[in-house]
Amino acid sequence: MTMWPLFLVVSLASGSVQTPASQPTTPDECVKAARAFTQTSQRAVERITAEVVRRINADKVDMARACAAQFDPKTIDASQIADLIALYGEADQRDLATATLTRALGLKSLAAPARAKVLAQAVLTGLSEPKSSERNARLEGYIDALDRVAGDELDPHILDSKISAHARMNGYYRGDDIDDGIIKQSTWLIERAKAFTPEQRRQYGSTIISAHINMAEALAGRGQNNRANELLREAKSSWGDIPNAARMIDPNIARYALIGTPAAPIAAQRWLNAPANTRLAMTGAVTLLEFTAHWCGPCKESYPGVKRLLATYGDQGFRVVLSTELYGYFGAERPLTAEAEFERDREYFAEEGLNVPVAVGNQRPPSVRGADGTYTYFKDPNMAAYEVGGIPQLHLIDKQGRIRLIMVGYDDVNEPFVAAQIEKLLKEK
Repeated sequence: MTMWPLFLVVSLASGSVQTPASQPTTPDECVKAARAFTQTSQRAVERITAEVVRRINADKVDMARACAAQFDPKTIDASQIADLIALYGEADQRDLATATLTRALGLKSLAAPARAKVLAQAVLTGLSEPKSSERNARLEGYIDALDRVAGDELDPHILDSKISAHARMNGYYRGDDIDDGIIKQSTWLIERAKAFTPEQRRQYGSTIISAHINMAEALAGRGQNNRANELLREAKSSWGDIPNAARMIDPNIARYALIGTPAAPIAAQRWLNAPANTRLAMTGAVTLLEFTAHWCGPCKESYPGVKRLLATYGDQGFRVVLSTELYGYFGAERPLTAEAEFERDREYFAEEGLNVPVAVGNQRPPSVRGADGTYTYFKDPNMAAYEVGGIPQLHLIDKQGRIRLIMVGYDDVNEPFVAAQIEKLLKEK
Protein backbone atom coordinates (compact mmCIF):
# COMPACT_ATOMS: atom_id res chain seq x y z
CA MET A 1 0.00 0.00 0.00
CA THR A 2 1.32 3.45 -0.93
CA MET A 3 2.37 5.64 1.99
CA TRP A 4 1.48 9.31 2.31
CA PRO A 5 4.33 11.56 1.07
CA LEU A 6 6.53 12.91 3.84
CA PHE A 7 5.82 16.52 2.81
CA LEU A 8 2.27 16.09 4.03
CA VAL A 9 3.42 16.36 7.62
CA VAL A 10 2.50 20.00 8.19
CA SER A 11 4.35 21.98 10.85
CA LEU A 12 2.48 25.01 12.10
CA ALA A 13 3.27 27.74 14.56
CA SER A 14 1.17 26.29 17.34
CA GLY A 15 1.73 22.61 16.71
CA SER A 16 1.75 20.08 13.92
CA VAL A 17 -0.79 18.06 12.00
CA GLN A 18 0.24 14.70 10.62
CA THR A 19 -1.63 12.69 8.02
CA PRO A 20 -2.50 9.02 8.51
CA ALA A 21 0.28 6.47 7.94
CA SER A 22 -1.52 4.80 5.02
CA GLN A 23 -3.73 6.34 2.41
CA PRO A 24 -7.40 5.48 1.87
CA THR A 25 -8.38 2.92 -0.72
CA THR A 26 -11.53 4.43 -2.26
CA PRO A 27 -12.15 7.86 -3.80
CA ASP A 28 -14.77 8.65 -1.17
CA GLU A 29 -12.32 7.89 1.63
CA CYS A 30 -9.73 10.09 -0.10
CA VAL A 31 -12.15 13.01 -0.30
CA LYS A 32 -13.09 12.67 3.36
CA ALA A 33 -9.43 12.43 4.39
CA ALA A 34 -8.49 15.54 2.40
CA ARG A 35 -11.34 17.56 3.88
CA ALA A 36 -10.58 16.34 7.39
CA PHE A 37 -6.94 17.30 6.87
CA THR A 38 -7.94 20.85 5.96
CA GLN A 39 -10.27 21.18 8.92
CA THR A 40 -7.82 19.72 11.43
CA SER A 41 -4.95 21.83 10.10
CA GLN A 42 -6.93 25.05 10.40
CA ARG A 43 -7.98 24.21 13.93
CA ALA A 44 -4.34 23.62 14.88
CA VAL A 45 -3.29 27.22 14.26
CA GLU A 46 -3.93 30.07 16.64
CA ARG A 47 -4.43 32.66 13.92
CA ILE A 48 -5.74 32.00 10.43
CA THR A 49 -4.14 34.19 7.78
CA ALA A 50 -4.32 34.14 3.99
CA GLU A 51 -0.83 32.63 3.88
CA VAL A 52 -1.77 29.84 6.31
CA VAL A 53 -4.90 29.03 4.30
CA ARG A 54 -2.87 28.99 1.06
CA ARG A 55 -0.27 26.65 2.58
CA ILE A 56 -2.84 24.26 4.02
CA ASN A 57 -4.74 24.17 0.74
CA ALA A 58 -1.55 23.46 -1.21
CA ASP A 59 -0.76 20.52 1.07
CA LYS A 60 -4.33 19.28 0.79
CA VAL A 61 -4.08 19.37 -3.00
CA ASP A 62 -0.84 17.35 -2.85
CA MET A 63 -2.53 14.84 -0.57
CA ALA A 64 -5.54 14.50 -2.85
CA ARG A 65 -3.38 14.06 -5.95
CA ALA A 66 -1.34 11.35 -4.28
CA CYS A 67 -4.54 9.56 -3.33
CA ALA A 68 -6.12 9.99 -6.78
CA ALA A 69 -3.09 8.55 -8.56
CA GLN A 70 -4.04 5.01 -7.54
CA PHE A 71 -7.31 5.09 -9.53
CA ASP A 72 -7.93 4.67 -13.26
CA PRO A 73 -11.05 6.59 -14.34
CA LYS A 74 -11.54 4.19 -17.28
CA THR A 75 -11.70 1.06 -15.16
CA ILE A 76 -13.02 2.24 -11.79
CA ASP A 77 -16.26 0.71 -10.60
CA ALA A 78 -19.25 2.73 -11.79
CA SER A 79 -20.51 3.15 -8.23
CA GLN A 80 -17.33 5.09 -7.37
CA ILE A 81 -17.04 7.31 -10.42
CA ALA A 82 -18.87 10.30 -8.89
CA ASP A 83 -16.57 10.16 -5.87
CA LEU A 84 -13.55 10.10 -8.18
CA ILE A 85 -14.81 13.28 -9.90
CA ALA A 86 -15.13 14.89 -6.47
CA LEU A 87 -11.60 13.76 -5.62
CA TYR A 88 -10.22 15.36 -8.77
CA GLY A 89 -11.91 18.54 -7.62
CA GLU A 90 -10.13 18.36 -4.26
CA ALA A 91 -6.89 17.73 -6.15
CA ASP A 92 -7.47 20.76 -8.39
CA GLN A 93 -7.23 18.47 -11.44
CA ARG A 94 -10.00 20.11 -13.43
CA ASP A 95 -9.13 18.46 -16.74
CA LEU A 96 -9.37 15.00 -15.20
CA ALA A 97 -12.61 15.92 -13.45
CA THR A 98 -14.16 17.18 -16.70
CA ALA A 99 -12.99 14.18 -18.74
CA THR A 100 -14.23 11.70 -16.12
CA LEU A 101 -17.55 13.52 -15.82
CA THR A 102 -18.03 13.50 -19.60
CA ARG A 103 -17.34 9.78 -19.70
CA ALA A 104 -19.67 9.09 -16.78
CA LEU A 105 -22.54 11.07 -18.31
CA GLY A 106 -22.22 8.98 -21.47
CA LEU A 107 -22.44 5.64 -19.71
CA LYS A 108 -25.77 3.95 -20.43
CA SER A 109 -25.24 1.12 -17.98
CA LEU A 110 -25.18 3.18 -14.78
CA ALA A 111 -27.70 2.05 -12.18
CA ALA A 112 -30.15 4.72 -11.04
CA PRO A 113 -28.34 5.56 -7.76
CA ALA A 114 -24.97 5.86 -9.51
CA ARG A 115 -26.42 8.00 -12.31
CA ALA A 116 -28.14 10.26 -9.79
CA LYS A 117 -24.88 10.69 -7.90
CA VAL A 118 -22.99 11.52 -11.11
CA LEU A 119 -25.56 14.15 -12.11
CA ALA A 120 -25.45 15.68 -8.64
CA GLN A 121 -21.65 15.75 -8.80
CA ALA A 122 -21.89 17.38 -12.22
CA VAL A 123 -23.76 20.25 -10.56
CA LEU A 124 -21.24 20.56 -7.73
CA THR A 125 -18.29 20.43 -10.14
CA GLY A 126 -19.90 23.00 -12.42
CA LEU A 127 -20.40 25.44 -9.57
CA SER A 128 -16.61 25.70 -9.26
CA GLU A 129 -16.40 27.06 -12.82
CA PRO A 130 -16.58 30.79 -13.59
CA LYS A 131 -20.21 31.83 -13.40
CA SER A 132 -22.10 32.58 -16.60
CA SER A 133 -25.59 32.19 -18.00
CA GLU A 134 -24.32 29.33 -20.19
CA ARG A 135 -22.93 27.49 -17.19
CA ASN A 136 -26.12 28.01 -15.21
CA ALA A 137 -28.25 26.67 -18.08
CA ARG A 138 -26.01 23.60 -18.33
CA LEU A 139 -26.28 22.92 -14.60
CA GLU A 140 -30.05 23.35 -14.76
CA GLY A 141 -30.00 20.71 -17.50
CA TYR A 142 -28.16 18.32 -15.17
CA ILE A 143 -30.75 18.95 -12.46
CA ASP A 144 -33.61 18.34 -14.90
CA ALA A 145 -31.99 15.04 -15.89
CA LEU A 146 -31.49 14.19 -12.23
CA ASP A 147 -35.15 14.84 -11.49
CA ARG A 148 -36.05 12.33 -14.20
CA VAL A 149 -34.14 9.58 -12.40
CA ALA A 150 -36.86 7.48 -10.80
CA GLY A 151 -36.84 5.86 -7.39
CA ASP A 152 -36.12 8.65 -4.93
CA GLU A 153 -39.25 7.67 -2.98
CA LEU A 154 -37.67 4.30 -2.22
CA ASP A 155 -33.92 4.78 -2.54
CA PRO A 156 -32.39 7.24 -0.02
CA HIS A 157 -29.24 7.59 -2.14
CA ILE A 158 -31.22 8.95 -5.11
CA LEU A 159 -33.14 11.34 -2.88
CA ASP A 160 -29.92 12.52 -1.27
CA SER A 161 -28.44 13.29 -4.70
CA LYS A 162 -31.51 15.29 -5.70
CA ILE A 163 -31.70 17.24 -2.44
CA SER A 164 -27.97 17.97 -2.61
CA ALA A 165 -28.08 19.27 -6.18
CA HIS A 166 -31.15 21.45 -5.68
CA ALA A 167 -29.86 22.83 -2.38
CA ARG A 168 -26.42 23.67 -3.74
CA MET A 169 -27.87 25.36 -6.81
CA ASN A 170 -30.27 27.25 -4.56
CA GLY A 171 -27.34 28.35 -2.42
CA TYR A 172 -25.50 29.62 -5.47
CA TYR A 173 -28.54 31.59 -6.66
CA ARG A 174 -28.97 33.07 -3.19
CA GLY A 175 -25.31 34.10 -3.07
CA ASP A 176 -25.51 35.68 -6.52
CA ASP A 177 -28.97 37.22 -5.93
CA ILE A 178 -30.67 35.52 -8.89
CA ASP A 179 -34.31 35.59 -7.80
CA ASP A 180 -35.77 33.40 -10.57
CA GLY A 181 -33.29 30.65 -9.73
CA ILE A 182 -33.97 30.97 -6.01
CA ILE A 183 -37.70 30.65 -6.55
CA LYS A 184 -37.35 27.66 -8.89
CA GLN A 185 -35.02 25.65 -6.64
CA SER A 186 -36.77 26.60 -3.40
CA THR A 187 -40.14 25.60 -4.84
CA TRP A 188 -38.83 22.15 -5.78
CA LEU A 189 -37.36 21.58 -2.32
CA ILE A 190 -40.48 22.78 -0.49
CA GLU A 191 -42.81 20.67 -2.63
CA ARG A 192 -40.65 17.53 -2.38
CA ALA A 193 -40.43 17.92 1.39
CA LYS A 194 -44.19 17.45 1.73
CA ALA A 195 -43.67 13.70 1.21
CA PHE A 196 -40.75 13.35 3.64
CA THR A 197 -40.68 10.58 6.21
CA PRO A 198 -39.95 11.53 9.83
CA GLU A 199 -36.31 10.50 9.32
CA GLN A 200 -36.03 12.59 6.16
CA ARG A 201 -37.51 15.55 8.01
CA ARG A 202 -34.75 15.28 10.60
CA GLN A 203 -32.07 14.82 7.95
CA TYR A 204 -33.06 17.61 5.58
CA GLY A 205 -35.10 19.92 7.80
CA SER A 206 -32.54 22.73 7.91
CA THR A 207 -32.23 22.62 4.12
CA ILE A 208 -35.98 23.01 3.70
CA ILE A 209 -36.12 25.88 6.20
CA SER A 210 -33.37 27.61 4.21
CA ALA A 211 -35.44 27.12 1.05
CA HIS A 212 -38.38 28.90 2.70
CA ILE A 213 -36.13 31.75 3.82
CA ASN A 214 -34.40 32.12 0.45
CA MET A 215 -37.71 32.19 -1.40
CA ALA A 216 -39.19 34.64 1.09
CA GLU A 217 -36.26 37.00 0.54
CA ALA A 218 -36.64 36.77 -3.23
CA LEU A 219 -40.39 37.45 -3.10
CA ALA A 220 -40.06 40.31 -0.61
CA GLY A 221 -37.49 41.93 -2.89
CA ARG A 222 -40.19 41.92 -5.57
CA GLY A 223 -42.65 43.63 -3.28
CA GLN A 224 -44.57 40.43 -2.46
CA ASN A 225 -44.25 40.92 1.26
CA ASN A 226 -47.47 39.10 2.19
CA ARG A 227 -46.37 35.96 0.35
CA ALA A 228 -42.93 36.20 1.93
CA ASN A 229 -44.46 36.37 5.40
CA GLU A 230 -46.73 33.42 4.59
CA LEU A 231 -43.70 31.33 3.65
CA LEU A 232 -41.89 32.22 6.86
CA ARG A 233 -44.94 31.45 8.99
CA GLU A 234 -45.35 28.18 7.11
CA ALA A 235 -41.72 27.31 7.84
CA LYS A 236 -42.18 27.98 11.53
CA SER A 237 -45.43 26.04 11.70
CA SER A 238 -44.32 23.03 9.66
CA TRP A 239 -40.62 22.86 10.56
CA GLY A 240 -40.48 24.41 14.02
CA ASP A 241 -39.44 21.09 15.54
CA ILE A 242 -36.15 21.10 13.64
CA PRO A 243 -33.16 22.10 15.82
CA ASN A 244 -32.34 25.82 15.55
CA ALA A 245 -35.49 26.47 13.50
CA ALA A 246 -36.45 29.54 15.51
CA ARG A 247 -32.92 30.93 15.29
CA MET A 248 -33.09 30.60 11.50
CA ILE A 249 -36.63 31.86 10.93
CA ASP A 250 -37.38 34.49 13.58
CA PRO A 251 -34.87 37.15 12.40
CA ASN A 252 -36.43 37.01 8.94
CA ILE A 253 -39.94 37.42 10.32
CA ALA A 254 -38.69 40.41 12.32
CA ARG A 255 -37.09 41.92 9.20
CA TYR A 256 -40.21 41.89 7.08
CA ALA A 257 -42.32 43.10 9.98
CA LEU A 258 -40.49 46.41 9.42
CA ILE A 259 -42.39 47.02 6.18
CA GLY A 260 -44.66 50.04 6.74
CA THR A 261 -42.96 51.08 9.99
CA PRO A 262 -40.85 54.23 10.61
CA ALA A 263 -37.25 53.82 9.46
CA ALA A 264 -34.68 54.36 12.19
CA PRO A 265 -32.20 57.21 11.78
CA ILE A 266 -28.69 56.18 10.68
CA ALA A 267 -26.06 57.29 13.18
CA ALA A 268 -22.29 56.86 13.35
CA GLN A 269 -19.20 58.49 14.77
CA ARG A 270 -17.53 58.43 11.35
CA TRP A 271 -19.13 59.50 8.08
CA LEU A 272 -18.01 59.91 4.52
CA ASN A 273 -19.59 62.82 2.66
CA ALA A 274 -21.33 63.97 5.84
CA PRO A 275 -20.19 65.53 9.14
CA ALA A 276 -18.86 63.29 11.91
CA ASN A 277 -21.42 62.13 14.47
CA THR A 278 -24.29 62.76 12.09
CA ARG A 279 -27.66 61.27 12.99
CA LEU A 280 -29.43 61.14 9.63
CA ALA A 281 -33.21 60.98 9.68
CA MET A 282 -34.82 58.89 6.95
CA THR A 283 -37.49 61.51 6.22
CA GLY A 284 -37.89 64.25 3.67
CA ALA A 285 -36.78 62.32 0.59
CA VAL A 286 -37.30 58.98 -1.08
CA THR A 287 -34.27 57.08 0.22
CA LEU A 288 -32.50 53.95 -0.92
CA LEU A 289 -30.56 52.76 2.14
CA GLU A 290 -27.99 50.05 1.46
CA PHE A 291 -25.98 48.13 4.04
CA THR A 292 -22.64 47.27 2.48
CA ALA A 293 -18.94 46.52 3.13
CA HIS A 294 -15.65 46.92 1.32
CA TRP A 295 -15.08 43.15 1.24
CA CYS A 296 -18.53 42.26 -0.13
CA GLY A 297 -18.50 41.17 -3.79
CA PRO A 298 -22.30 41.22 -4.30
CA CYS A 299 -22.36 44.71 -2.74
CA LYS A 300 -19.84 45.92 -5.30
CA GLU A 301 -21.98 44.40 -8.06
CA SER A 302 -24.95 46.47 -6.84
CA TYR A 303 -23.21 49.83 -7.17
CA PRO A 304 -23.64 50.39 -10.94
CA GLY A 305 -27.40 49.88 -10.67
CA VAL A 306 -27.64 52.09 -7.61
CA LYS A 307 -25.72 54.84 -9.41
CA ARG A 308 -28.01 54.57 -12.43
CA LEU A 309 -31.03 55.04 -10.17
CA LEU A 310 -29.38 58.04 -8.51
CA ALA A 311 -28.50 59.56 -11.88
CA THR A 312 -32.10 59.18 -13.06
CA TYR A 313 -33.97 60.33 -9.97
CA GLY A 314 -31.42 62.24 -7.88
CA ASP A 315 -32.73 65.65 -8.92
CA GLN A 316 -36.35 64.67 -8.18
CA GLY A 317 -36.10 64.13 -4.43
CA PHE A 318 -34.39 60.72 -4.40
CA ARG A 319 -31.20 59.99 -2.47
CA VAL A 320 -28.91 57.08 -1.64
CA VAL A 321 -27.43 56.46 1.82
CA LEU A 322 -24.93 53.72 2.61
CA SER A 323 -24.15 52.13 5.95
CA THR A 324 -21.07 50.05 6.67
CA GLU A 325 -18.72 49.37 9.59
CA LEU A 326 -15.05 48.89 10.41
CA TYR A 327 -13.60 45.36 10.29
CA GLY A 328 -9.97 45.85 11.25
CA TYR A 329 -8.62 45.11 7.77
CA PHE A 330 -8.88 46.09 4.12
CA GLY A 331 -8.00 43.54 1.47
CA ALA A 332 -4.69 41.94 2.49
CA GLU A 333 -3.86 44.79 4.89
CA ARG A 334 -4.34 43.60 8.43
CA PRO A 335 -4.54 44.55 11.17
CA LEU A 336 -5.54 48.15 10.49
CA THR A 337 -6.31 50.92 12.92
CA ALA A 338 -9.75 52.49 12.73
CA GLU A 339 -8.25 55.63 11.21
CA ALA A 340 -6.36 53.69 8.52
CA GLU A 341 -9.36 51.58 7.54
CA PHE A 342 -11.58 54.66 7.44
CA GLU A 343 -9.20 56.22 4.91
CA ARG A 344 -9.28 53.01 2.85
CA ASP A 345 -13.08 53.23 2.90
CA ARG A 346 -12.87 56.82 1.71
CA GLU A 347 -10.71 55.76 -1.25
CA TYR A 348 -12.86 52.71 -1.98
CA PHE A 349 -16.20 54.51 -2.20
CA ALA A 350 -14.65 57.39 -4.13
CA GLU A 351 -13.25 54.94 -6.69
CA GLU A 352 -16.73 53.40 -6.97
CA GLY A 353 -18.13 56.84 -7.76
CA LEU A 354 -20.41 56.83 -4.74
CA ASN A 355 -20.36 60.44 -3.56
CA VAL A 356 -23.21 59.81 -1.12
CA PRO A 357 -23.45 59.81 2.69
CA VAL A 358 -21.75 56.70 4.08
CA ALA A 359 -22.09 55.88 7.78
CA VAL A 360 -19.06 53.94 9.03
CA GLY A 361 -19.82 52.18 12.31
CA ASN A 362 -17.22 51.18 14.89
CA GLN A 363 -15.67 47.73 14.78
CA ARG A 364 -17.71 45.26 16.75
CA PRO A 365 -16.24 43.56 19.82
CA PRO A 366 -15.55 39.83 19.44
CA SER A 367 -18.20 37.32 20.42
CA VAL A 368 -18.29 36.22 24.05
CA ARG A 369 -18.80 32.62 25.17
CA GLY A 370 -20.98 32.22 28.24
CA ALA A 371 -20.73 29.64 31.01
CA ASP A 372 -23.36 27.53 29.27
CA GLY A 373 -21.27 27.34 26.10
CA THR A 374 -23.47 29.66 24.04
CA TYR A 375 -22.05 32.75 22.36
CA THR A 376 -23.18 36.35 22.54
CA TYR A 377 -22.67 38.14 19.23
CA PHE A 378 -22.60 41.89 18.90
CA LYS A 379 -24.24 43.71 16.00
CA ASP A 380 -23.70 47.14 14.54
CA PRO A 381 -26.53 49.35 15.92
CA ASN A 382 -27.64 50.47 12.47
CA MET A 383 -27.76 46.87 11.24
CA ALA A 384 -29.66 45.82 14.36
CA ALA A 385 -32.28 48.51 13.80
CA TYR A 386 -32.95 47.21 10.30
CA GLU A 387 -32.69 43.48 11.12
CA VAL A 388 -29.85 43.04 8.62
CA GLY A 389 -29.10 39.37 8.10
CA GLY A 390 -26.85 39.57 5.06
CA ILE A 391 -25.43 42.18 2.74
CA PRO A 392 -26.13 43.90 0.52
CA GLN A 393 -29.47 44.61 2.14
CA LEU A 394 -31.42 47.51 0.66
CA HIS A 395 -34.40 49.44 2.01
CA LEU A 396 -36.60 51.75 -0.02
CA ILE A 397 -38.01 54.42 2.29
CA ASP A 398 -40.74 56.95 1.45
CA LYS A 399 -40.72 60.70 2.13
CA GLN A 400 -42.50 60.17 5.45
CA GLY A 401 -39.70 57.87 6.58
CA ARG A 402 -41.63 54.58 6.31
CA ILE A 403 -39.95 51.43 5.03
CA ARG A 404 -41.75 50.33 1.88
CA LEU A 405 -39.47 47.67 0.40
CA ILE A 406 -36.68 45.42 1.70
CA MET A 407 -34.32 43.64 -0.68
CA VAL A 408 -31.70 41.16 0.51
CA GLY A 409 -29.17 41.13 -2.31
CA TYR A 410 -29.41 43.03 -5.55
CA ASP A 411 -29.62 41.82 -9.14
CA ASP A 412 -29.74 44.18 -12.13
CA VAL A 413 -32.86 42.29 -13.18
CA ASN A 414 -34.56 43.99 -10.22
CA GLU A 415 -33.70 47.47 -11.45
CA PRO A 416 -36.85 48.19 -13.52
CA PHE A 417 -39.02 47.14 -10.58
CA VAL A 418 -37.05 49.31 -8.13
CA ALA A 419 -37.19 52.23 -10.56
CA ALA A 420 -40.98 51.88 -10.79
CA GLN A 421 -41.24 51.88 -6.99
CA ILE A 422 -39.09 55.00 -6.74
CA GLU A 423 -41.28 56.78 -9.30
CA LYS A 424 -44.37 55.79 -7.35
CA LEU A 425 -42.97 57.07 -4.06
CA LEU A 426 -41.77 60.32 -5.62
CA LYS A 427 -45.37 61.05 -6.68
CA GLU A 428 -46.70 60.55 -3.17
CA LYS A 429 -47.23 63.57 -0.96
